Amino acid sequence: MQALEQALSDRGIPPGIVRADRTSRAYHQVDRRQTLYMTLIWDVSRTGARGGVRLHWDEETGWAYAKLGLSPNDVLLTAPVTPLHRVFASPDDVAHVAESLVRRWRTPDGEYGAEWDRAPEVRTTCEAFRNYRVC
Repeated sequence: MQALEQALSDRGIPPGIVRADRTSRAYHQVDRRQTLYMTLIWDVSRTGARGGVRLHWDEETGWAYAKLGLSPNDVLLTAPVTPLHRVFASPDDVAHVAESLVRRWRTPDGEYGAEWDRAPEVRTTCEAFRNYRVC
């Protein structure tokens, strides 16, 4: 998350809202496991478009985006970020896609198939976070 926030700041597009957490056990009806997710939101005041943008990451499905209306609750379109072919895409690749969405309200041309070189470390951290219990 820190690497992505840095990559976004380096491009001059820090999100207004950043949230990372794990799903509740009730989210997965069958095996009751928890998965991690991250959501980044740029409201209309931070974009060069007619609405906001939400970028969402889930450790199982990877990246998706939503085009938002004037309110962050007004979802106009939701779709996977198809140019990012990896769940653990590099922060620079994610930032490039985010920049296109924030500045032009569209995904960029091209594809990004490389997995981030720190993906194994992130997987280990995800597992530790998922297993953390407050006493």
